[in-house]
Amino acid sequence: MKHDKTLLQRRFARNLKSYDTLAVVQRAIADRLGERLAQAVGPAVVRRGAEIGAGTGFLTRHLVRLFPAAEWTVNDLVPTSRDFLPHVTGTGVPVRFEAGDGETFRFDTAGYDLIASASAVQWFDDLPGFILRAAAGLAAGGTLAFSTFGPENFREIAATTGQGLDYYPLEELCALCRGAGLTLSVAEAWIEPQYYPAPTDVLRHLRLTGVNAVTAQRWTHSRLSRFEADYRSAYTVAVPDDSGLERERKKGGECVTLTFHPIIIVAQKP
Repeated sequence: MKHDKTLLQRRFARNLKSYDTLAVVQRAIADRLGERLAQAVGPAVVRRGAEIGAGTGFLTRHLVRLFPAAEWTVNDLVPTSRDFLPHVTGTGVPVRFEAGDGETFRFDTAGYDLIASASAVQWFDDLPGFILRAAAGLAAGGTLAFSTFGPENFREIAATTGQGLDYYPLEELCALCRGAGLTLSVAEAWIEPQYYPAPTDVLRHLRLTGVNAVTAQRWTHSRLSRFEADYRSAYTVAVPDDSGLERERKKGGECVTLTFHPIIIVAQKP
């Protein structure tokens, strides 16, 4: 389906401060992507880089640390994202910010040594087209690195509401990169459940991190009651030891799940 980029921009703009605090899974994914980049790309290799969908800078801070001599152009759909991002690299090179839809970011002809993105490309309407354009924008030997989510992501929300994003599985993402002439060096996916005391806490988390920008439909009292009952019925579990819900666990209580399905891709242009 086509994504409402105006709604997406509005909801992320409204929740940037809470996103920076509450989006713990996205932060951990960016940390892992940064680790993979440190293993795959030498610092001297990257002289010019672009980051698409920087948000509050989870990945940006890794990029300017790992590649401090590079000239960075950092993009986000939300103009006020700039307030959360580093302004210079570790060696004092200015970081250029460009607001706008990352899906239509204008890559120069074969000019980038690294194009990176964390937890953003799942919002694109034409991800195959973006991968082709990004590959064309890489210099020889350049790297495309991104994280996104797979089909199991937020499966509880999709099953309960009938709404959700269309996610590419890992195998298709790998095929898209190969079709763009890239050689894969990292391709990994994993399932990461998160736990909440109640379905309303799941909705609150989605609202405060802005990742509920699929539809502008309002929650009526009857719709919310039905959602809560259906969610509890299908996705209630005993509180696990690693849930972080200490009070509920000590009571021997129950909680509900929300599934994340992160994917990381790192691929090089020959």
